[in-house]
Amino acid sequence: MGYTFDIELDTEQPFIVELDMAEHKAQTISGVIALKLGRADSFRIATIAIHGHIGAMLNVDTPEHAIVREPLVSSSVDLVAANDTDGRGIIHIDAGEQYIPFRIDIPRAYELPPTLINKLDTPYIDWKYEIHATLRRSYFFSSTRVVKHDLILRRPIAPTSESTLTASMDRSGQYKSKLTAPGRLVLGQDRLLAKVELETRNKEFMIKEVDCSIVQIEEVDYVTRLEHPSVENANVPGAHCTVNSSRLVSALVVVPNDDSDMDFGRFNPVEFDLRVDNDQLIPTEHGLGWLNISHVLRYTVHFMDVNQPALITELPLFVANEVISKACSAKMRPQPSSARLVDSLKVEGTEDHHLQHDRESTPESD
Repeated sequence: MGYTFDIELDTEQPFIVELDMAEHKAQTISGVIALKLGRADSFRIATIAIHGHIGAMLNVDTPEHAIVREPLVSSSVDLVAANDTDGRGIIHIDAGEQYIPFRIDIPRAYELPPTLINKLDTPYIDWKYEIHATLRRSYFFSSTRVVKHDLILRRPIAPTSESTLTASMDRSGQYKSKLTAPGRLVLGQDRLLAKVELETRNKEFMIKEVDCSIVQIEEVDYVTRLEHPSVENANVPGAHCTVNSSRLVSALVVVPNDDSDMDFGRFNPVEFDLRVDNDQLIPTEHGLGWLNISHVLRYTVHFMDVNQPALITELPLFVANEVISKACSAKMRPQPSSARLVDSLKVEGTEDHHLQHDRESTPESD
């Protein structure tokens, strides 16, 4: 009879780990390898491992951009050595539902980029983490079997803004504007409400329309750690992968002054109901040095007089990661796409392993 197994972690949400920001300290996570055995059995190999790799397309002066891959983290624990009671290099497991407990370290947790960030809207850089459980029975012809799960790492970032923010502009004899909006948003939240009070004081500054949106700013300057001698003109180490972009992560709400009303927004504040696109939204990140994700609430006033330039006001917006919707959770797993590097990231040493199956094709699995 064969056996099946899987990994269970002692985390609040399955396979989601909140990173410990304490520097120069390894973070330990615990769990079990859960087995179902039709009969008592023994294992010569039983390991648990965490792997993380990054892939980057370097910005260097070459005819073709070079793609490099290097590890972010690698940690492994030999569970046979930890549970071998008779010194024979084998652990014995009784029939039925059984559990092999483990504790494994995540080195330099404070340096690791969170997995949610691999939703960056760029094909130039990507990364992933996996946790592997590897088992091999003690019989001579037994095959090695591996169960893998994507591991989601999240970094707690303290908000830098208050719960409600206000931006005011008052120009004597021209106009007055006051924008009020929340300074905090969470993943899974599908809307954000803001309002603006306006007062036109001169016909030359009559307002044509106002608009509002949430903008996500993504800044990456990753420097490779490994030597890449095949990359022409790349320092060794020190080759850069640089990405600077911004994108709307909400609807652009436009409210026109259809009646050419001098009192537009004066007695009845203009309200913006911003619909948030959770498929693009990424938590705020500013603790790694090479990776910064920030958000602003962008509010623009357009005037009837085309000679008057539009006025743009931006409020900082903090995006927290403590709430994750089902739709967002599904998006966190790497999706097949020829445009992304994540599909080509390999975890070294696992390519020849067999994935889990219900029955081994070996003489002893009768």
